[in-house]
Amino acid sequence: MFDQVPTLLERLFLGRSIPRRAALAHHMPRWLVERIQRAEFQRTLQRAQALSPYYRRRFVEAGIEARALQRIQRPGQLGDFFTTSADLRTCDTREFLCAPPQAGFETTGTTAQNKRIYFSNEEVHDIGFEGAVGLWNLGLRPGDRVVDAFDYAFWNAGITLMHSLNAVGCFHMIASKLEPGEFYRRVKEYQFNVLVVDTAWLVSLTEIAQQQGTWPVKFILSGSENMSETTRGWVESVWKAKVYQAYGQTESLGASGIECPAQKGYHLNELNFLFEIINPNADGFGELVFSTLTRKTMPLVRYRSNDITRFLDDAEPCGCLLSCLRRVDKIQGRGDEIVSCGMGMISPWIFERWLDAAGESGLGARLADDWQVAVLQPGTRDIIELRLELREELREELREGAAAGNRGLEEELRQGLMAQFERIFPYYFKNLHMGLFDLRVVFLPRGTLRGPSAGTRRKLRRVVDERMPQAVLAAP
Repeated sequence: MFDQVPTLLERLFLGRSIPRRAALAHHMPRWLVERIQRAEFQRTLQRAQALSPYYRRRFVEAGIEARALQRIQRPGQLGDFFTTSADLRTCDTREFLCAPPQAGFETTGTTAQNKRIYFSNEEVHDIGFEGAVGLWNLGLRPGDRVVDAFDYAFWNAGITLMHSLNAVGCFHMIASKLEPGEFYRRVKEYQFNVLVVDTAWLVSLTEIAQQQGTWPVKFILSGSENMSETTRGWVESVWKAKVYQAYGQTESLGASGIECPAQKGYHLNELNFLFEIINPNADGFGELVFSTLTRKTMPLVRYRSNDITRFLDDAEPCGCLLSCLRRVDKIQGRGDEIVSCGMGMISPWIFERWLDAAGESGLGARLADDWQVAVLQPGTRDIIELRLELREELREELREGAAAGNRGLEEELRQGLMAQFERIFPYYFKNLHMGLFDLRVVFLPRGTLRGPSAGTRRKLRRVVDERMPQAVLAAP
């Protein structure tokens, strides 16, 4: 009987009413959430084994028989079986499919091969309804006026949001990712009282609003990356409104979790996903892993998100409508060298391609082999710092020029690199021009990045996030 609870609630009670869904979430007991999760997880495993060539093959390789899958109720019973981002990039995506897709999205710019994720129209629609409950919990109502400044190019966030806003029934307009100055000029007269925006983009908009004035805003919802509490406090002080954050990946249709009015972590979308944290450290920080529960087109079993976080206990209950759903802490970093920042999702591949192009233009002959990219945040905007080691003969030329008061050669190198950056990555250059991040190039003597241990030839980490405490990033 309990296996039919979600369907019965949908047909007999919930319908298309967001207030009813919010009321149900507020009164749903925790044991019922977990019972529904176990039943849906079993169905997901069985569907993946029967219809997905990828999972059927992987289960066989892992020694998991079809009959054994019928007895599994929890992800941990699958042992070390996981789905990874590398699987999505390197395998034929069609092997994951269990039904013909009707909608598709891509991850953006992290590797040479973007991940492609597919859904049915019904799945997109249903995730939109779940997102509407989270927005209702933040105070969104049919009488509000919403402007959406998400990028719509191959990305799911705007489409998911559109379904959520349609479910609530409020007025909304799509501004897409305009340059912040143009956005400010065009939307101010509409008096939108809810802004849904990209996190880094919001910083640039707020700088403009601080100089030219704001209008009454009920709340701001940001997504795509973390926002420091210092930056959040500054944005809230300028707009005189709360800033909330949503959390998700393209793989989850951008709907993993959302903050509540308490701003103490993300409430997880536990009726559509089953979440785990693996390899936690002493403070509970580990990698967030999720399995889809209601997705029939392209289910994912134990997908490793690479995001480092921890479950929040009930020591500080928030008391909101979503209190039956567990919370996770703000994302503290990445388990690999993919970093979410004002530039977007960056990884070594981006900078390898940039420096390869510099080499083809002749600039590379002046550079040593070692380089590193650091993400800094000394103020409200992320700084992407490309640290390049120079060949000794060029370093000597630069020293001599500096001693003579001539820095022309150093500036020539920077301009050449920036020209290559604009040519190869017009999307990132547009974000740079819009003020979503700052980009700077720092030249270093050869051997600087590896330090005193250069002789050991330890592996050099190419992308480092220096905005976060290193103790947290050390989570396994």
